[in-house]
Amino acid sequence: MNFILMAAMSLVPLFLGMSCKMLFKTKLTNAMLIFMVFMSLWQLDVSVLYSNDLISNDQIFFLFKLFRIGSIMLPPAFLYVGYVSLNYLTKEEAKWMKWIINKYTLSVYSAWSLFIYVVNWTDFGVVGLKKLVGLSSQIAVLYPVYGEWGGLFVNHIKLLVVSILLTLITSRKVTDKYVKNFLTLFSLTFLLTYMIGVLNLQQSSFIYSSQIAVMFFSIIIFFVFVNMSTKMIRETAQILKRKEKEEQIEISTSGLIHEINNPLTVVKGYSDLLSRNEQLDMSVKGMVSQIKIAGAHMNSIISNYNQFIKSGKINATETDVLEVIKESLDLTSIKIKEKNVHIVLKESKNMVVTIDKDKVRQVFMNLINNSIEAMEEKEHKVVQIEAYMNNNEIHILFTDTGSGIPAKEWDRIFAPFHTTKETGMGLGLSISQRIINSHGGYIEISKSSEAGTEIKVTLPMMQYEEIV
Repeated sequence: MNFILMAAMSLVPLFLGMSCKMLFKTKLTNAMLIFMVFMSLWQLDVSVLYSNDLISNDQIFFLFKLFRIGSIMLPPAFLYVGYVSLNYLTKEEAKWMKWIINKYTLSVYSAWSLFIYVVNWTDFGVVGLKKLVGLSSQIAVLYPVYGEWGGLFVNHIKLLVVSILLTLITSRKVTDKYVKNFLTLFSLTFLLTYMIGVLNLQQSSFIYSSQIAVMFFSIIIFFVFVNMSTKMIRETAQILKRKEKEEQIEISTSGLIHEINNPLTVVKGYSDLLSRNEQLDMSVKGMVSQIKIAGAHMNSIISNYNQFIKSGKINATETDVLEVIKESLDLTSIKIKEKNVHIVLKESKNMVVTIDKDKVRQVFMNLINNSIEAMEEKEHKVVQIEAYMNNNEIHILFTDTGSGIPAKEWDRIFAPFHTTKETGMGLGLSISQRIINSHGGYIEISKSSEAGTEIKVTLPMMQYEEIV
């Protein structure tokens, strides 16, 4: 009866791991499933030691050595979870960790574990089983008798602490808050489970407790993992929705631009020919001249709108946002000095995000130039730039001491060809918004008054679809 109950409990990690795999098809889920499989095998290995009233000792001895693959492969399986977690670190953060956790160390660790498993089948490993009596005289349990190299297994299992600590260190460096919290809880909870499981190595300890600990660990981790994955999916959906919006703009307008451009070419060509005809009187030439001017204006609008469409196509790489901000300030430094503007930059560390560096720099330069122009009539000219992380996003605030933007203009300020200036096409902010939206982020006016304006640029730190 004890064996059946414990065997059933042993399958809990396997079923929960498979459920995670079916719900969320990610690399982290694959690592979790592998780990859960070995955890189930570990507990099955413990369960068979209670089956002496159902099957023969020889069969128990064989099954015990067979299922021992679970406890032996747990250390590399846990380290594999840490290895997959490196995908959630930026290249700079993962640089030194990859010297310790990489495919080579993982392969060596796995090969060593398999060697321990092979030894397990020889007389150097487990040589037999002896009968012990548990807390109740009605419960009898078998316990392994180790051979000459039995200490290899014991010390190998203790090495699991190294895997747990490495994964825990990795988790604390993860930028994404959901993954960070999950991996931290995963490592600490399993460390507690492992400490209870170590009681299996002591003859005087009652090993039934490890089954309960593993079952509770599996259930807790399952619910935490589902919660994490659900939030990540929801956040990814919001990012993709903003990107899809930009793609729809491109599809709906690129065809329209093409259709307008064809007749415009005809108008431009014939107006050029007519303007060269000396037989036309002055009044007709004046009308032809107006047609040319209108055609040139229309061509300028199409050209600028085409630039607006193309601005949504990005080539993203891992980049330090602070570096892009500083480059933007360097490229606008002449205008900053000419207008006697004071720049205040609040620096932060670990501001690495996947972006199109050139296009985001264009956005920052545009916002800096807009702030400078907004302070033309002001004596106190200050532009403050602050970047910080919050909720898996990087926020960049551009605050000036300009004349402000009227509240009625807030909803229209990012619309193409809308401008409050006497000169310009009114595409600067609309292109900036399109670039940021194409990154899955957004740009907005946080506040504005006669004392100045604050514009916030938000960029997502994680591209989850690249990790799955």
